[in-house]
Formats: sequence, structure tokens, C-alpha cells
Amino acid sequence: MRTYWLVEGLLAAGVLAALVIAGTVIAALVDAGTVAVLVGVLGGLAVIGAAVIAVLVPRVDYRHYRYEVTELGLYVAKGWLWRRHQVVPHARVQTVETTVGPLMRAFGLVSVDITTASSAGGLTIPGLAPDVADRLVQELALRAGIEEGT
Repeated sequence: MRTYWLVEGLLAAGVLAALVIAGTVIAALVDAGTVAVLVGVLGGLAVIGAAVIAVLVPRVDYRHYRYEVTELGLYVAKGWLWRRHQVVPHARVQTVETTVGPLMRAFGLVSVDITTASSAGGLTIPGLAPDVADRLVQELALRAGIEEGT
């Protein structure tokens, strides 16, 4: 799960760095004087700040994300600034599925998506190893009474 948060932070830093570099190039083309130097310095500081954020935020997010399957249901606690605790009763679980995109596949990670019987939707547990995700899907489906479709 730690790798997922690191990848997420690096993607955010990369997007920010690309925007800063584009702004610097545009400023350099418009006026090669003081404005370009100022934008370059501010851009460099923004890239350094983005790199620091890309390293720190995923670590903090990883440390503050927990899930547990209990007799009551699936318990999820997440967030470090705004803490959110959620219990999804097994009887409310409608579907449990895994999702993997190209980036997560490259790192060997899977997300488990739980759809509930409410208008608020469900929740996602990101960045799991495939074997952990498979065991979680099987356990949640078993406890929810979800049988294989026909």
C-alpha cells in the first residue's frame, strides 16, 4: 500500500513541475529580462517544494490509512488532517471487485472497490498486493453472502 501513495505523490509533483517549466519557458519567450529570472527562481522553488510534498504526503497518508474486517463489517479509517472513520456493515455490501490501472499494474498493486446499498456509493482500498486483495475480496464476499453469478 505504501507504493501506491508514493506513486500518487510523484504523479502530483510531476504535473506541478511540468506546469512550472511551461510557465518558465513562456516567460522566457515573452521577456528575457528580470521576469524570466524571477519566474525561473520561483519555478525552481516550486519544484523543490513539490518534491518535498511528493515524498512527505504519501508517507503521512500511508501511516493514517487503516482497514479491518470485523464481525460488524468493514472498518476503514483514513486521513491525517481530517480523520474519517467508516464502518460498512456486511449486509450493505453489494459488490466487491478489484481494479488495476496501467500504473498500478506496473508496480504490482491492486485496488479493492466495495459498492454498498446506499446512494453515497462505496469505498476503495487502494494499493494492495494482488494476493492480499484476493483474500480481502473473498472474505468480504463470503461475509456479505455474495455468491458467484450465473
